[in-house]
Amino acid sequence: MYCSDKGVTVVVTDSGSGHNTDFILSRRAYAKMAQTTYAAELLLALGVVEVEYRRVPCSYPSNNITFKIDENSSNPHYLAFVIWYQQGKKDVTAVQLCETTNLSCKLLDRSYGAVWTVVTPPRGPLSIRMLLSDIDDGEETWVVPINDIPQNWKAGDIYDSGIQVE
Repeated sequence: MYCSDKGVTVVVTDSGSGHNTDFILSRRAYAKMAQTTYAAELLLALGVVEVEYRRVPCSYPSNNITFKIDENSSNPHYLAFVIWYQQGKKDVTAVQLCETTNLSCKLLDRSYGAVWTVVTPPRGPLSIRMLLSDIDDGEETWVVPINDIPQNWKAGDIYDSGIQVE
């Protein structure tokens, strides 16, 4: 009634916490599903709606996987970062943070969406290992970026991993 038959592609970084919500969309993404501007206003007023969806691979041809240090991070006590520009159809299902000097690693917690956290992160330059999982065939692969997070990282910093995956 309000939605376009053409469909829309959105990047989903988190899912709903309740049993009646699959995705949490921004107002802009939600409104893009509508046929017209007026229909978008009516659609937004509904709040939760049923949608048909299918998963498609993400594509960021000019970007490497990037790590943005969360604003709540505090070196050396707490580190949280979000993973940007991961393309393809695989999910990041685990992340390890390793000291580059002695390769001592810690498994990070997934806070929500693409945000990974650790209390008392290892010291020194930090290497990240990501486990990529394909939900279609069950294949899992550990990926190690070329670039490390430097020892003097701080909240708000953005680091290019030097790699991209398919």
